[in-house]
Amino acid sequence: MGQLSFYSAEARQPCVGDLAGLLCGPGRALGFARGRAARVSVTVDTRDRAAAVVAALAERGVQARIELVTTPVRGEATEDDAPAPDEPVAEEHPGVEAVEDEVVPDDGLDEPPDEVIDDPVDLDEPVDDEPDGFAPVVIGSGRSRPAEHEPEPEPEAETAPEAKTAELAGHSEDEPVVIESWQVTTAFRTDLAGLAAQWLDGDRKVVPPGFTLDGAALRLWALASGRWVESGSGYLLGLDPEAPDTHEALRKALATSGLPSTLLTGKAGGPALRVVGRRRLERLAELVGRAPRGVAERTWPAA
Repeated sequence: MGQLSFYSAEARQPCVGDLAGLLCGPGRALGFARGRAARVSVTVDTRDRAAAVVAALAERGVQARIELVTTPVRGEATEDDAPAPDEPVAEEHPGVEAVEDEVVPDDGLDEPPDEVIDDPVDLDEPVDDEPDGFAPVVIGSGRSRPAEHEPEPEPEAETAPEAKTAELAGHSEDEPVVIESWQVTTAFRTDLAGLAAQWLDGDRKVVPPGFTLDGAALRLWALASGRWVESGSGYLLGLDPEAPDTHEALRKALATSGLPSTLLTGKAGGPALRVVGRRRLERLAELVGRAPRGVAERTWPAA
């Protein structure tokens, strides 16, 4: 590969600002305590990828936890009559030690402390407000005279095996399909407040003006949502489907880094930026550096 580029991920020490790469993809920032603290979270498709993101954050002195997220969806519903999917249910993944969120109390201090405040965030406990009840029991029919003779009912025709199979198949179609993903979430930290302020306009995710990409940010972007095109002819950097206004700005930032790309929509396998061409893929591989331990080759850039 030759001499490392000045912008390569391996050319300098990791820092907290590298987390911007997660925000280029599906990552989200959340401010707290009037902008004095913030946290970053990102949802990825495999547990191995989530573990690699946690390890990358630890290299930058940022602790994070992994939660398994299950989302029930109905695969047979059409786009017009499909009901809205249930809210994702986050479960702490077994075998991964959770790190309690740390928050900064609103104490009116002029300058935020350098260390993360230790008070955990209070989360509302779910409340089961479904009323309990009993079905009514019928004691008698209230008939005052003997009933007339009624003919015995004819035995029902036995259902054909094909009909029973079709009935069972129709019942299974109504059962929701559960999609699993993994969410990586940092604690609320004062040193993430500046990053969140750059990427948030109120509650809306935005790309900072004049944003430029270096190898470290690209490395975290590829780690969170990078993958090869099925044909192997190009590499995709996944975008945030909930922040479409960021897509074109990130395409321009990637081009400024010497990596022109094509913006793909959801119907074409996106939203994502596709990088093609031997020279461009070589530059991308040089910028992001070697694959982290445990990351599948099919998801990591290579020339």
